[in-house]
Amino acid sequence: MEETVEDLDEELQKALSEIENIAAKVYEGKMDAYEGFMETEKYNKIVLEIGNKLKEKGIDITQIKEYQ
Repeated sequence: MEETVEDLDEELQKALSEIENIAAKVYEGKMDAYEGFMETEKYNKIVLEIGNKLKEKGIDITQIKEYQ
């Protein structure tokens, strides 16, 4: 089954939310910076994959204000 733009957008929102949560944990001292960096890298890869899938569908997330 092919992923729809809506599905990809939802996955992207979840990944970005996870990155924000990790940043908050590091800021609050609940996670050290290195661990936060490593966790963030996992979600950055997910964002990149989703961005590439959306680009194949003609949508460039770098041009969408809410993702900048």
